[in-house]
Amino acid sequence: MQSFIKNILNFFFIAVIATTALTLVGILYLWFGAEPTRNELPYLGWLLTVGIAEIFAIVFMYARKGIQYLPEIVINEDEKETFDFMERFISRGSSVTIVSNRISWLQRAPRVLNKIVTRAQTGTGFDIITPSDIDNDLKEQLEQAGVTLFLTEEEVPPEARFTLINGNRSGAEELAIARGAHPKHEISVFDNNSGPQIIALAKDIIRKSKGRNDD
Repeated sequence: MQSFIKNILNFFFIAVIATTALTLVGILYLWFGAEPTRNELPYLGWLLTVGIAEIFAIVFMYARKGIQYLPEIVINEDEKETFDFMERFISRGSSVTIVSNRISWLQRAPRVLNKIVTRAQTGTGFDIITPSDIDNDLKEQLEQAGVTLFLTEEEVPPEARFTLINGNRSGAEELAIARGAHPKHEISVFDNNSGPQIIALAKDIIRKSKGRNDD
């Protein structure tokens, strides 16, 4: 399908070049040639109009095609905006894996915690991977809801903070990666168009972390 679309775009690109070339030939003929009558170049105006329209159309089509390969960028000015994003994001997944070096933020985000507990109780698969131990009350609440906790207990924990949804559905994965601090806390959201390689790396990190927990 992508090859077919590429061929269509190339066809239109060639058409633009041909139309523009014919238009330029006509303009040069008018500029440097003998005094032509109006009837000698009856379609020059149309060629010029079509050439300009085709250029805009090609730029639009290539831009539209390129946009799908860019991640969605979300800027959060405070914690509330970040928690609101997390609540919406995990609501879209049939499975959710949260990787964070500090999971204590859930205690400051009751709506996110409630969403995790509610969805886990209704069958959504939830995994949380963290290097440090979790508060006992929070741990008990999550485990009772059916959330699987993985404690990697690494001496030098990674700074990675990301959430993967639909990891069990090939082609439907979405990955949210956080960086920075408020008021310029940035979340980049990748899907299989904008970041298939990054999603594959995230899955490898998740598999490795779960394997470390088993050891």
